[in-house]
Amino acid sequence: MNNPKILVVDDDPDLLHLIGVRLSVAGYDVAQAASGEEAIERFRSGRPQAVITDLRMSGMDGHALFQRLHEEAPTVPVIILTAHGTIPDAVAATQRGVFSFLTKPFDGRELLDRVAAAVALSPPMTAAAEDGHWRSAIVSVSVVMDELLRQARRAAEDNRPLLIIGPTGAGKATLAKAIHDVSLRAGKAFVVAPSATMPGPELEAQLFGGGDRQPAGAGPLMLAAKDGTLFIDEVGALSPVAQARLLPLVHSSAELFGRSRSGLPDVRIIAASAMPLDRTVRDGGFRADLYYALGASNLRVPALSERQEDIPALVASFVARHGGDRRFSPEALALMQEAPWPGNVKQLENVVEQALRLSVTPLVPATLVRRLLREEHERNMAGFDEARRAFERDYLAQLLQTTAGNVARAARLAQRNRTEFYKLLARHGLDPAAFK
Repeated sequence: MNNPKILVVDDDPDLLHLIGVRLSVAGYDVAQAASGEEAIERFRSGRPQAVITDLRMSGMDGHALFQRLHEEAPTVPVIILTAHGTIPDAVAATQRGVFSFLTKPFDGRELLDRVAAAVALSPPMTAAAEDGHWRSAIVSVSVVMDELLRQARRAAEDNRPLLIIGPTGAGKATLAKAIHDVSLRAGKAFVVAPSATMPGPELEAQLFGGGDRQPAGAGPLMLAAKDGTLFIDEVGALSPVAQARLLPLVHSSAELFGRSRSGLPDVRIIAASAMPLDRTVRDGGFRADLYYALGASNLRVPALSERQEDIPALVASFVARHGGDRRFSPEALALMQEAPWPGNVKQLENVVEQALRLSVTPLVPATLVRRLLREEHERNMAGFDEARRAFERDYLAQLLQTTAGNVARAARLAQRNRTEFYKLLARHGLDPAAFK
């Protein structure tokens, strides 16, 4: 197992050397930076498990460095050293999230104790770590994904409902499965309820049941997930009725693991949405109480455009899965790393798979990748009108669900006159009576 990595930041070379030696002798892998700016670069190139920084430095000081690190990685423990420390400074720093605050001259033993405590809260997230198998399906080398996985590892130790937000194709279901696999429920069922692809009434029956042999509020999906995890994809697409029926199950799943729940199966609920649900709550399309119950604990999966440094590693993993003896040329890899990937990881895998299948040479050329990327772009553009029609229909249906089929209220919310609103409904074949 690799030694824990610590980043030490100080513009005093003597103190930087002294701290580095003490930590190295204690068994730590030490990276050093002589300024806050250099520290940001070193942090991004190899995420440490803890950071020790001097407070007073030329340029970016310790507080400013902490702020920058905290914005990128809120879970990294930061220890600030200063010869100018006061109790108000320490209180202010810890209130903002600084892990520890030590005044120079500091005791070497106390420093090592603080570092050990920080490392204990910031375990390595690589797939080679002792329990790293849980995240082996998530390929990444980026700081932003490392931070997400640290948050996910902590979420796995909880039993509360969890909300995962992230764009389509970014890997929300994969992350949910990884959290399940490292939780107390590992080895039990992980059941997926795809709300975006199953008709509303059928999904409600699957989730909440209604038969005499099923516990009140528990359908086949809930029963199948007993003692395990139920993953509800695109929870924002649930009808108002389904949202109301889901709320007590979400409250129930927040209780302690293994506790009896009046006949309801013991299930942890993890929900996902491609769109931030707070906007849908404001528009009246999603229950505020359900949103807050689900979002008591939440994670955000970044778009692939936010983690471009992961693209070569992802391509390598897809080649290993689909490619046999084929490989991509450096020029082809460069093209993929620069592409915008609106469909995220799933779109990248599709393009890689197509390129491997179509290539007539062992080394996939950039010309083939360029053509596939152009075709993907053209398909997205050609589908814009269709996507707009689908969005318009979904929006109208959501308005009718929210207003229980009251056309006057729905037209008012849409800021359209009633005649125009009826024409829109007719264009999409929507009958208000079906929503009453």
